[in-house]
Amino acid sequence: MAAPPCMHCTRCERDVAVEYQNSATARRWWRLYFLIPIFLLPASPMLASDFVVCLPLMMSYMVGMGPVLAIVREVPTCAECGALILAAEQSHTAARTRAPCVP
Repeated sequence: MAAPPCMHCTRCERDVAVEYQNSATARRWWRLYFLIPIFLLPASPMLASDFVVCLPLMMSYMVGMGPVLAIVREVPTCAECGALILAAEQSHTAARTRAPCVP
């Protein structure tokens, strides 16, 4: 298993391990959701001619877009205090040049 990534927590004022609500594997697989229209492209003449199939299919895809975007864009939290770790708060230096990460 990979080591948890380290980021700087402004509340703890040091480098800490971060947690995500969903696993990295789940977030990686949910990105494939955006490729579904590419697989439906060969069937587009049939889907465009039959609105009984096309409209519910597009509606279900668009309704699912919100939860998928929430999973893919998930913000990490501090493993110790639970504070959100925002990208704007991170310094631009590499984690290996700072103090060692505390898991």
